[in-house]
Amino acid sequence: MPFIPLIVSSSMYFPFITGKNFAFRFLAEIIIGLWGVLAIRDAKYRPKFSLISRSVLIFVAVIALADAFGANPYKSFWSNYERMEGLVTLLHLLGLFFAFSSVLKTEKMWSRFFHTSIGVSIILGIYGLFQFSGAIKINQGGVRVDGTLGNATYLAIYMLFHIFLTTFFLIRRNYAKKSAGEFFSDYANYIYGAIIVLQTVILYYTASRGPILGLIGGVFISSVLVVILEKEKKWVRKVAIVILAFTVAISGLFIALRDSNFVKSSQTLARLSDISVSKVAKMPRFMVWNMAYQGFKERPILGWGQENFNYAFNKYYNPKMYDQEQWFDRTHNVFFDWLVAGGALGILSYLSIFFAVIYSLWKRDGSNLSVAEGSILTGLLIGYFFQNLFVFDNVTSYILFFAVIAYVHSRKVPQSAGLPEKKEVSISPNVANFVFIPAIGALALFSVYFVNYKGYSASRTLIKAMTPYGDGVVKNLEFFKKALAYDSFGDSEIREQLVQASVKISVSNASPETKQAFFDLTVAEMKKQLAKTPDDARYHLFTGSMLTAFKQYDQGLKGLQKASELSSNKQTIRFEIIGNLINSGKTADALKLAKETFELETSSNQSRAIYAIAAIYARDNKLAEELLAPIQGTDFIDDKIISAYAATKQFGKIIPILQARVNNDPNNIQSHISLAAAYLGNSQREAAVLEIQKIIAINPQYKEQGEYFIKEIRAGRNP
Repeated sequence: MPFIPLIVSSSMYFPFITGKNFAFRFLAEIIIGLWGVLAIRDAKYRPKFSLISRSVLIFVAVIALADAFGANPYKSFWSNYERMEGLVTLLHLLGLFFAFSSVLKTEKMWSRFFHTSIGVSIILGIYGLFQFSGAIKINQGGVRVDGTLGNATYLAIYMLFHIFLTTFFLIRRNYAKKSAGEFFSDYANYIYGAIIVLQTVILYYTASRGPILGLIGGVFISSVLVVILEKEKKWVRKVAIVILAFTVAISGLFIALRDSNFVKSSQTLARLSDISVSKVAKMPRFMVWNMAYQGFKERPILGWGQENFNYAFNKYYNPKMYDQEQWFDRTHNVFFDWLVAGGALGILSYLSIFFAVIYSLWKRDGSNLSVAEGSILTGLLIGYFFQNLFVFDNVTSYILFFAVIAYVHSRKVPQSAGLPEKKEVSISPNVANFVFIPAIGALALFSVYFVNYKGYSASRTLIKAMTPYGDGVVKNLEFFKKALAYDSFGDSEIREQLVQASVKISVSNASPETKQAFFDLTVAEMKKQLAKTPDDARYHLFTGSMLTAFKQYDQGLKGLQKASELSSNKQTIRFEIIGNLINSGKTADALKLAKETFELETSSNQSRAIYAIAAIYARDNKLAEELLAPIQGTDFIDDKIISAYAATKQFGKIIPILQARVNNDPNNIQSHISLAAAYLGNSQREAAVLEIQKIIAINPQYKEQGEYFIKEIRAGRNP
């Protein structure tokens, strides 16, 4: 299980997500199945209950109930390839929680488990150093290292856990020592120290603000707890005072220098210095949090179910997010995620886990956790809690979180000799061997096939369907059919890719028969998808856009209008409707809708450009010029505007735009060709000839064809 973060499966859809999660599910099913057999045979391996285990059970039960009554129970249970969470993952985590806490009964066993994980963190740390040096590619691009997790924030959360876990075992190794001198005489401590430095450096170079601030906050809390509560080991208390003073000093120095060139020149420090209450209020994720709150108000008790934030996001979409990701499926705040997914009951049950673990850590019950150890684990939980305000979980952080709380649970379950013994339920050998154990085996095999195999195989086949082949796209079509034949939880994403492939093929040189085959399959599959998710704007948009691409304008318009009905303020959906109306000749309707869309948020230059395009097609040139004036010379004056002028035979309007492009990039042959065509369309034949001569000068290979065009133009013909 600790090696899962290293898995990257390039042969699968979302290679940094699916490979890890399928491995996690498979291993979890094997572990839980074997633990089940062990628990049947030996009562000492059966689960024990505590405040922690009860809080975890209540949380999973509440979320299961929320999923069952949510907006899309199927997706709530299975999730999708992009996330691979859902109730199925929570159930695996719940099973692992009890398996770990029931089987790993000694400190030695837990130490081996966590030290193995720490060892993997060293591998990821070294990998991150190679990424930082440029020897290994950073998967996300840029300079924020992301290891084999494919996301800098995911790597940061992973390192946050391991910094505290490594420190925990460092303290455990040395707590019995009587002085700091004994501590520094143990060479193994330098190895631990080097590991912590490596983990901290990698966390820093992820430039992930939430986890970095979580580390600072967690270290601060741990140090304060040790300073206040540690009475036995004075040297430990002195070390905590030094760490606390250092943390406060560094934080104060950073605040004092936050506007300095030194801070601004560092990406990590610059990102941290950019945090303020006023700026947070203007951040896109703050708008997303408000949408989440609106969704909570609509479903306050049990929420929308897991994986269903997109419904609230679409319904309460803020037009000011026009230049951001258009399909948020997470709030980028774990607490808002659970608030939306499980309502008030969901968030309260989630918070109860933190309360239960921290309460158990500090409850006086005779367990042998030292003050320092309890302080470090508390700091870990506080740091994790704080960073959850800005990010969302993934399988690696889930595994670590459930492992840590399982460890605390195993340390805190009533095991004292002074406590009354609970009578174990006796199971006869025959019942165990011929009923329970075969049932566990059958359930494990069932789970491996239905939970893993179908989705795993469909994901691999989808990659084949998306791969270009030299002998045409017919093979892609067959792979799409094969991927869908698995009838897996990935069907929705397979259909999305099928739609995108069909749209590309609609304008390709594929044969009419091939285009029709793609069209027929896509229409049939999207009907199935819409039957499953009738209230999801995304799939109505995909369907409408595909039908529009195949010139089925009336049917396409119905799908697009339904999408807009479900997400009335989202400009991108309205853009598709405007395009449909223009292509079907309904230019007056297109202009009216473009005006309404622009007025949703007038700072959107894209909305301005679309409004101008609609005005051009509607022959309202004065309005178009007024709209285009503020964005002249920007990338928003694009080929769509040129196409609009060309379609309405206004070549004189195109020429200045293309002249500017040629001036900016004199060697761009395509710009010269377009300008020559515009001159020809505007009856400026000699200017067109001159432009073709420039093309020949730039690329002599074009001479024969260029001279032919010149001859035709001078003969009065349009080549």
